[in-house]
Amino acid sequence: MDSRSRRALRSGAAIALGAGAILASSHAEATRVTAPLVCTQGPSDKRFEANVSGPESVAPGGTFTVRIDAIPSGEVSGFGLNHIREMTTDYLLPAGGTYVEGSARVVPDTGTTNVRAGATLTVEGKRLRLMLPARVEEGGSYTPPSIEVTLRADTAAGTTLALGFSRLWLTVNAIVVGDMRVTCDPKPQPFVLPGTKVVAPG
Repeated sequence: MDSRSRRALRSGAAIALGAGAILASSHAEATRVTAPLVCTQGPSDKRFEANVSGPESVAPGGTFTVRIDAIPSGEVSGFGLNHIREMTTDYLLPAGGTYVEGSARVVPDTGTTNVRAGATLTVEGKRLRLMLPARVEEGGSYTPPSIEVTLRADTAAGTTLALGFSRLWLTVNAIVVGDMRVTCDPKPQPFVLPGTKVVAPG
């Protein structure tokens, strides 16, 4: 790979990850979390930031909803960058927290229109995945839509049920090098988000 290609690769990855703090919020009841990221490309100082909201406690057998909102990405730009697409975030559902069928949803009318269309939130086993297939051109920006999921507390009192942030990745398209898949894992992996404590009724 020549020097121009390497420079495009480094720059494109950096821009992608700069836009990759896709789950954060100013939601009034949310708790802010920050996790350092280890990425396959780009600078080593990238972080995942999120504001997660949900109830402080739930009774055994009760249900509760977790919500994650989003902030604008900032300008998507960099040397040789054409566009980014397929922005994907994975979470792990907690042991003892049973997914309530049909509850995972992308909240309507949240996020920007350039990534809202086609956004999906799916559950497979214990994995919760937000996928934004949309393409954001160089010089643009985007805000991912908010997501919600409902769990049932199928565990004993005293347990805390919390989602774990597992992985973030997206595709960067740059001049010379074409498509690059950039993957970022949190430290530790998974990174445990604020949770809901299971409390016996008083």
